[in-house]
Amino acid sequence: MSSSIGSQHRIMSSMHNDVLEAPIPESEEGKESLLAELKNRAKGAVLTNTLPDALLLYEKAVKVKPNDATLYCNQSLVHFNMGQFEMAKDAAETAIIKDFNYVKAYWRAGQALTKLDQYEKAHNLYEQALKLDPNNKAVQKELTKIQKLNVEFKQRKLLGETTRNKTEPSGSDAFKKTANTETIRLSSVSDEKKIEKPDLDHDDTVSNNNEEHTFTKSEHVKGYKIVNGKKTTFFHNELSEEAKHLIGDIAPKRLDTTVVSTITTEKNENTSVWNTAGTWEERDVTSWAKKILGAIPVEDVDTLDDTSPAPDASVTITRVTKCDGHASFATVRGKKRYIYEFLVMLEWKLTFASSNNSDTAEGTMTFPDFDGTCPVGEGYDLGPYEVKSCTDSNLVPILDRFVRNGGLRICIHTAFDDWVQLFKETY
Repeated sequence: MSSSIGSQHRIMSSMHNDVLEAPIPESEEGKESLLAELKNRAKGAVLTNTLPDALLLYEKAVKVKPNDATLYCNQSLVHFNMGQFEMAKDAAETAIIKDFNYVKAYWRAGQALTKLDQYEKAHNLYEQALKLDPNNKAVQKELTKIQKLNVEFKQRKLLGETTRNKTEPSGSDAFKKTANTETIRLSSVSDEKKIEKPDLDHDDTVSNNNEEHTFTKSEHVKGYKIVNGKKTTFFHNELSEEAKHLIGDIAPKRLDTTVVSTITTEKNENTSVWNTAGTWEERDVTSWAKKILGAIPVEDVDTLDDTSPAPDASVTITRVTKCDGHASFATVRGKKRYIYEFLVMLEWKLTFASSNNSDTAEGTMTFPDFDGTCPVGEGYDLGPYEVKSCTDSNLVPILDRFVRNGGLRICIHTAFDDWVQLFKETY
């Protein structure tokens, strides 16, 4: 009960309460519109490190689309950044249940388990992720790190148990040791109280024969003294004549009111006229981003070499069938932050001209997390992958090698990296 009340209070006090309290639409179009707004705001909240707001927005998004594994994975990211590693693990495991082929969910769960010192479980999850995506560099890196951490953890655990068995006293001995320590401490305090203080004058004042001023009995303890016939503190420093001469005249001066100071501000072309302080300002460039991403299709994207099982076979991207998401850039005190998050689905076609006839295969591949959290040059997670038609079943291993796990996929990764570079150069 108290938890729900606390959650409601956070929603009411959030700057996003307009969408957090909005009813969930019945139409699919309305749900997609609300979901896009929630994800856009949550992304911005993560980038500005307002993590409680980001968590509320993702919780609302999950209610709109309960079976979307990416939302639970993003929840895991927020919990992780808030130091809530157990909750980060639970959210990532839910994402895995929603989509067993979602590699990033395994990665998020592994990171949370690492923070919880559950290295073997994290190791197993990373191995499962590599079975789904053998060329994922991020997972390979974490797997190497977790193997080292697991060995170090076992060594520390073994050393700690050995040391504890040698040094820790039994239960009764430990109690006696604690009791003796307390007795010694209390005894010392008692002895201190018995120390006699020196007798002071019973009068209320202590007179100084050399000074006309009279101090109270406590003022000499506080640190007062007489300087030029006036009572002041011992921290007072009377300057010598030589020091006064060196410092010069430090008396307050009247300001000349006829001089008007003018402050010139440089105009930043990336901020609005009203934003003279250069604080947070965001500009939406989604339409430009989708236009460029939609132009990815090119002929003969990748041609297999002579060492492949199908030499001279070519793989092409026929078209981009789906490009959902948003892109914007924000200017914060003169510095730019680039914000983008897209789901991109492409259609591909492989053509292999043998001596007798021409074999072909067609299908789709989806990249659900093309966003700013993916480092340039380290690749992108592959989501649903489907072979819709194939004239020769012998081509299936070739498709796995040169479309799903390499070849065409590497070309798409490069195209995404080029888009990121163009984004930063254009804006």
